[in-house]
Amino acid sequence: MVAFRTFPSAHWATHSAQSIAIVLDDEHHCTNGQLLPNIPSHINWQQWHRFVQQAVSLLQDLTAISKPLIAYQGVNRFCGLLCYSAALAMGGRVLMLNPKLSQQQQKQILQDNRVDLFLSDGDFFALLSKTCAELVDLDFSQPATLTLTSGSSGKPKAVVHSIQSHLDNAEGVCELMQFGSNSSWLLSLPLFHVSGQGIVWRWLSMGATLYLNDNKQTQWQTLAKVSHASLVPTQLQRYLAQYSVSQQIEQHILLGGAFIPPDLIQKAIQFGITTYAGYGMTEMASTICAVKNELDNVGYPLKGREVQIEHDEIWVKGAGLALGYWLDGAVQPLTNAQGWLATKDRGEWTLDSKLKVMGRLDNMFISGGENIQPEEIETVLYQSNLVNTAFVVPIVDKEFGERPVALIELKEQFHLQAVNLLQIFVKQHLESFKQPIAYLPLEPDKMQGSGIKISRKQLQQYVADTFK
Repeated sequence: MVAFRTFPSAHWATHSAQSIAIVLDDEHHCTNGQLLPNIPSHINWQQWHRFVQQAVSLLQDLTAISKPLIAYQGVNRFCGLLCYSAALAMGGRVLMLNPKLSQQQQKQILQDNRVDLFLSDGDFFALLSKTCAELVDLDFSQPATLTLTSGSSGKPKAVVHSIQSHLDNAEGVCELMQFGSNSSWLLSLPLFHVSGQGIVWRWLSMGATLYLNDNKQTQWQTLAKVSHASLVPTQLQRYLAQYSVSQQIEQHILLGGAFIPPDLIQKAIQFGITTYAGYGMTEMASTICAVKNELDNVGYPLKGREVQIEHDEIWVKGAGLALGYWLDGAVQPLTNAQGWLATKDRGEWTLDSKLKVMGRLDNMFISGGENIQPEEIETVLYQSNLVNTAFVVPIVDKEFGERPVALIELKEQFHLQAVNLLQIFVKQHLESFKQPIAYLPLEPDKMQGSGIKISRKQLQQYVADTFK
């Protein structure tokens, strides 16, 4: 990989000036409210670096602090990417916020993390009138990005990464997925999530092409144009539903964030798509392990990562490990006394030494004295080939303490006959105490919460309210 001295766009502006850096694949992408008129749909690296320099100039006009902590909350992906890039290019730090946060949540997060400057899309209206700022050499080992993740208390914690940890993580993924300068990746995930940032750093590290599209109605057409993408399983299911098997798509798709249904991998292969089942986390700057076209494991640790299992818990360290958590204006360590990050994920090794993630240790609950791992039940539900999405959460029970309840999105319309078939299948594959006592319809779009994954806590509350 390239040994960058300044923000990577400077390198590619010099060495690949006319190569396409960004494709805005929606004609309305940058003209929301005439926010940034006259931005071309195809932006080369020289043009993109100029935009970054202009954005740095804009930020310098807004704050006199030399290394500010800048927070951004908006819906325009181009502006979000520009803010993210410019904040880092000027030697500052950046915190990307979910646009779905309430005003009270936003205010609390800005206060807790001692943010110096808060920006939204409208702040970039004056971008094109700015001169180009000169970029300084950067210390890639210093705090650069803050990414919110919910702890056990539910209160968001900011995970601090350096630029180097992002680049180190990107290197292993690019190597596994054959992503290079002639490749393209769709920015399909938000920058307030580490998986979205992972896409950006793969793009920056290779000088490749990044596709952006804010229009949900045309996102599948854009997805079909790129060589690489990061998707959650439900996105891939909906994508494949747009095509017939006779259409060979030939793409590399990194999957994560939820259980991957067994038939999804096989269906993707029929379309010419190579899938990679990944295991990652915010504290490791995204992907830790990934495996090509397999189902029952997440493969080996990628370049520079280390994984070990202690008392059924997965411990990790190495390439991509965060500097710590941002608390009271300082970085607090996140590793244990042995120098490892204890993930709270339950895991085991397969016979050929690949990692198998069994579920979250903090998802486990006790029913009648028996340990129940919800992910084990969910796996059986998927194996029935009757459901697209499944979650199992506990409900309080006077006799047993807690009992499992399943929330399911069926492949057909939710009705009693389909549920009965699912119950029959479950009875054949699970002990009685693991069998859900009720099945409720799951509507993923309505239960997404504030992140890109469905919240189990939110589902558990929904079930509790349903049975009141």
